[in-house]
Amino acid sequence: MFRKIFSVALICMLTLTLVGCGNKFRIAREGMPEALRTQLETQLKNGEQALVAAQAAQDDVAKTAALLEIAFAQDQLGRLDLAIPFYKQILELDPKHFAALNNLGVIYEEVGDYLEAAKYYGKLLEADPSNTEALEDALRVLIAAEHFDDAQTNLESFVRYNSANTDAGMQKLISDQFELIRQARLKTQPQTPAQNEN
Repeated sequence: MFRKIFSVALICMLTLTLVGCGNKFRIAREGMPEALRTQLETQLKNGEQALVAAQAAQDDVAKTAALLEIAFAQDQLGRLDLAIPFYKQILELDPKHFAALNNLGVIYEEVGDYLEAAKYYGKLLEADPSNTEALEDALRVLIAAEHFDDAQTNLESFVRYNSANTDAGMQKLISDQFELIRQARLKTQPQTPAQNEN
């Protein structure tokens, strides 16, 4: 019972904190059909009922599924501030939960908090060091945050871990990512008068 009260209090506190940060965590989903909005609201209610049942049964698998249903519905409805605490609760139960890590990365990238997004994409990469999509996501947000050294370090770690993979597609991906980092560094360097004339 104490855990339940603590969880609810934590969610409320996080929600109030995020709401206090402004409206960047509320996204208007333009053009969403009313039928889809209604479906998501129904999914949200079903998830809340399933969560209560899972907590009563002390079933962590069912609890994770219910939390994901709630988080995803809130996320799709543009209520990112309400989705985040549910995704984080999933991570308390399963720190390597792919959907929770990925969706938190997407949310923080969407609101422009690139370092927080990199944290979640990085955890995906830690869970699966060969995941090329997680690598690209992590590097993209680190480059957007102008953390080029961190991007370089992540890419070099990926290369070391996957050194036995000689697949041409993998080699091209790695080469392309090194080039993206190099190009991003160049764009942020001050131009000299000679470079401006060219």
